[in-house]
Amino acid sequence: MKKSFIIAIIALAVLGLVAYRIIANRPAAQAARSQNLPLVRIEKPLRETVVHKLQLSGDVAAIQQAAIFARVNGNLERVLVDIGASVRRKQLLAVIDSTELHQQAQQAAATFFNAQVKHQRMEKLLAQDLVSKEDVDDAEATMKVAAANYEAARTRLSYARITAPFAGYITKRFLDPGAVVNSGNGTLFMLMDLDSVKIVVNVLEKDTPRLAKVKQAWVTVDAYPDKQYEGVVARNSEALDLATRTLAVEVDVPNKDRTLKPGMFAKVTLIIDERQEALTLPTQAILKDDRGSYVFAVENHGAKRIPISIGAEQNARTEIVSGLAGEEDIITIGQQFVKEGGQVAIQNQAPSGSD
Repeated sequence: MKKSFIIAIIALAVLGLVAYRIIANRPAAQAARSQNLPLVRIEKPLRETVVHKLQLSGDVAAIQQAAIFARVNGNLERVLVDIGASVRRKQLLAVIDSTELHQQAQQAAATFFNAQVKHQRMEKLLAQDLVSKEDVDDAEATMKVAAANYEAARTRLSYARITAPFAGYITKRFLDPGAVVNSGNGTLFMLMDLDSVKIVVNVLEKDTPRLAKVKQAWVTVDAYPDKQYEGVVARNSEALDLATRTLAVEVDVPNKDRTLKPGMFAKVTLIIDERQEALTLPTQAILKDDRGSYVFAVENHGAKRIPISIGAEQNARTEIVSGLAGEEDIITIGQQFVKEGGQVAIQNQAPSGSD
């Protein structure tokens, strides 16, 4: 019995040692298991103002421009303006030698005067029944042809004086006095109206329905990066370019100080809508699959998938249109390693609104 008692004591000692080791190793096992949990960072959605906008680019162009050219042949006698000159509507810009044109106008005038006298004489003779009505009609037709030729000659003579069709600035001058010009290639000046300018931008097909909702248009150029110009969507082509599937849209901008120059590269922002107190999350927190956009929230140290609808993106944050109430703890870092219903280890909770 003494031997059995000793064996029982030894067995109890062994069992106690094994139990001690199991209890002692339990925290280490728990720590090892916790190291296999995804380490994440959480953040609550932030409420802020979200601006819906289209950001486009284009080139600055004059609100209207025209190539001023010669409509008659001759030597360029005088050039009265140079590049950069401000001109009024109908101001004289250049004069073409009109000697030959003046002679043609005089000949046409003499022919018309002669035809007019003959017609008057034929009418008097008709009153005396000395000529037929047909002779009078022929004289009248000859007079009308001569009158038309005389008017055309006077018009050609007026073309020798080159005038501005509208007020603006001479941006190019191509010829000097003495040059021979003709109506085929006689471009003399480029005239531009710079009191207003336009920027032509190309809007993607999917964004064309949003043009009707545009509230404001803002324009910036590289030359003045700290200055914004307010414009207005004035017109569009009403037809898409088949090659690019885009719609040409013109934004008019007042330019009284003429700081905007044709040819400048411009960035255009079309303000579509502005939403107050909209929920936003860091864009990096949002995941997508074939079912749509979603995020992971933490509930009781477990990950919960929440489907969402997203809106505009600004400053690396995306508007959440639906799916969230605003009080959820959203995983913003480490979400790509999380599974639905799986446990997570929270590293720390970021302040509301930070990345």
